[in-house]
Amino acid sequence: MSEQDVSVLSRPVRRFVFHTGRSYDQFRKQWERAVPSWSWGTAVAEAKGGGGWPALENLSNRSAGDGLVNISTFDPSAVMRLAGHELRAVTYLADNLVIEEGLYKHDPAIIEYLPVRLTISEQPGDDSTLTFDKPCDLFAGYAIADLTDHATQVEEAIATVLQKVDLPVPPELTRP
Repeated sequence: MSEQDVSVLSRPVRRFVFHTGRSYDQFRKQWERAVPSWSWGTAVAEAKGGGGWPALENLSNRSAGDGLVNISTFDPSAVMRLAGHELRAVTYLADNLVIEEGLYKHDPAIIEYLPVRLTISEQPGDDSTLTFDKPCDLFAGYAIADLTDHATQVEEAIATVLQKVDLPVPPELTRP
């Protein structure tokens, strides 16, 4: 492989940090009600049932609506506690399959940033934070003009979830 085979693109990425004003357990429960778990088994059954993509779109719309579903959860808290770390954290991979398809058609490598990674972490003083990177900033690394509209839809889905969990929607997550 030569140097010509490698592209490096640098761009700024904004990170959102929300202090929830709620305990870790309280906010995590509220988040999980607002972002339901997605069942790939159900999705595969829908696809095998002969409904094709329209059946998956319907399932996604029923599950996520205009928001997100939780594709996967990573919670290292129990293991980190063994190393003496008392504060907990959990990362969710959240997605909306219909929106993802709009991005995927431009470049399948987009799954580097979809599902979106969002983290809830416990903070001292019975507080928790929600953190994530701005999707449009992440997708800017692809330098494909048509991605903007679909990337903005990801941000709108996040904004919908923020409203469901009673957090403010920053102006940076709304269309100009």
